[in-house]
Amino acid sequence: MDKIMKPKTWHDLTVRQWQALTDLFMEEGNSHIDNIVRSGCIVYDVTEHELDSLTMADLNDLGHRLAFIHTEVPARPVDRIDVNGKRYRCIYDVTKMPAARYIESKVYGQDPNQHLHRIMASMVWPQKRAYRIGPWMDDDYDAARHSEYAEDMLDAPITAVLGSVVFFCDVYLNLISSSRVYFTKVIMQTTRKPRIEAEDLVNNLCDNLDGIIRPSWSQRMNG
Repeated sequence: MDKIMKPKTWHDLTVRQWQALTDLFMEEGNSHIDNIVRSGCIVYDVTEHELDSLTMADLNDLGHRLAFIHTEVPARPVDRIDVNGKRYRCIYDVTKMPAARYIESKVYGQDPNQHLHRIMASMVWPQKRAYRIGPWMDDDYDAARHSEYAEDMLDAPITAVLGSVVFFCDVYLNLISSSRVYFTKVIMQTTRKPRIEAEDLVNNLCDNLDGIIRPSWSQRMNG
């Protein structure tokens, strides 16, 4: 099959493919051949039926071409994301973050694999052209279209999205960690919670962000 002969790298994969691969690596009991076949389907966008005709020698070759998925993603933050004919500007200033409440949600921190695209959708600003070939400019951010932005992020390069989210969470974590007293007071004032509960909320937020920066599955993928 010519389609699976072309070498691939992390730079060729999307967030959607990365999520599928990390889900696969979290499964127990798969054989080595199963993992090669299913990884090949994800990376090369083919069905298992299309790989049925491969010989063991072909499968071994495929396994060698897929070796990169056991290495660390060369993630790098970017200034913008171009995907599905659209452009999104990345925002790293927490004070200017639209829909920042999504990042603070505990469930996102518990499963960054499944929610990476949603986190990224909360830290981008959609752009548009003033006319067909004109320069890009900021469009209106519509919180009600967050799921639409997130769907676009599924098709964005994993190297750009993961790098940008990790960078943002690192900045955010450092900000909160260095301002624990301030954030505790804000929570107490806005929610009327006692100090110990407010401190627990701040600590949980830091733990959630740290989980996004250093997710538990990363060592398993590299193993």
